[in-house]
Amino acid sequence: MSGRRTLDAPLLLERYRPIALIARGGMAAVFRGRDEYLGRDVAIKVFSGGNKEHIDTYSAELRMLAGLSHHGVVSIIDAGVDTSAPDDPRPFLVMQLVRGTTVRDRLAARVVSVREVGEIGYEVAETLEYIHANGVIHRDITPSNVMIVNYGTQHARERAMLTDFGIAVETESAVFQSETITGTPAYLSPEQVRNQPLTTASDIYSLGLVLLECFTRTQAFPGIPVASAIARLRQGPAMPPDLVPVPWRPLLERMTAGDPGRRPSAAEVCGELRRILRDLGPRRRA
Repeated sequence: MSGRRTLDAPLLLERYRPIALIARGGMAAVFRGRDEYLGRDVAIKVFSGGNKEHIDTYSAELRMLAGLSHHGVVSIIDAGVDTSAPDDPRPFLVMQLVRGTTVRDRLAARVVSVREVGEIGYEVAETLEYIHANGVIHRDITPSNVMIVNYGTQHARERAMLTDFGIAVETESAVFQSETITGTPAYLSPEQVRNQPLTTASDIYSLGLVLLECFTRTQAFPGIPVASAIARLRQGPAMPPDLVPVPWRPLLERMTAGDPGRRPSAAEVCGELRRILRDLGPRRRA
């Protein structure tokens, strides 16, 4: 994608103006933008260009994602196709701009408490329970795609939100193998690595790796993408006894099982994390 999509980018739908690049990936770039009509900041995700078939697929997927309404899901405000370059049409999403920190940044900044891990895990699992019930697989659960938000009021507590639903697909269509593997290599499920049909269990595996990393502060399968992806086909992730609390080990082992059929559902993860949090005792306010 070219620099024309920053400060000199076109006004999208005669309303949304990209202002500054936030992040760029292989499939899309995310900009901080401005809703000129309502005078509010938004996030604008512009996808890589493609042919009409690809754009039709994006459009159908975006309509499905727009139907999600949950406190743990970044809201979609609008969508369209940028045709300012007629030979390079690009679908885009206009989303709620979430201000907070990612789990990735939190782990880089400090040690995360057991309670924090439990609360983050519970909220992400509860969000997954909702999207899975609505026929959606996220397919890219990573520390960078979990945002921690604090609203800053006296009785507020931090909340976890799932971001980057750009590669989510309906579960009914997920039974067909795609031509390419999607997701972040370090957090792919074994079936994603094999490019096999995906189920909701793939999200559970990735969440298990994220929660494990919250304790170890290192990726379970580090290294270059190919080596990282293949490593999980040979063995499960290591769980150092001095870093992973005993009550967590059975749950994380089930979540990261090589066989998708052995993994718990999102609802079961919620129930187990609720028990773990209850056993920690009352939450203390700062």
